[in-house]
Amino acid sequence: MPKSEFARGTVRFDGVDYGATDLTIDETWTEIDVTDTESTLQESEFLGGRRSYNISFTTFKNAGTADLAMNDGKTAIITVLDSAATFTTYTGTLILLTKNITGTIDDAVKVSYSGRVTGALTEAQG
Repeated sequence: MPKSEFARGTVRFDGVDYGATDLTIDETWTEIDVTDTESTLQESEFLGGRRSYNISFTTFKNAGTADLAMNDGKTAIITVLDSAATFTTYTGTLILLTKNITGTIDDAVKVSYSGRVTGALTEAQG
């Protein structure tokens, strides 16, 4: 499988674009335990469950500007771009649940956000 570098990441949240310095999208599926007295002795039986997505990203904090809305579902379009301008976008409704602001001397102030997608997360390539 060909590899590509993370040249640029953009998070469009509630219609506004933000440059991302790092980005994580975790896809998790739950399982449903259907083990009963008819199951093979000492064996468990499972069905596939529901899918959920956790998303985290870091952006720079601009003094005098409001932070992103928390605990409210907003449309998010996440774009990952490589140096050849090949991209993948992920679109869904994102609820931001945590925010961490960090800053040190001789470095930019950064804001890290994490949250969950409610409903589907649609992927497209270009």
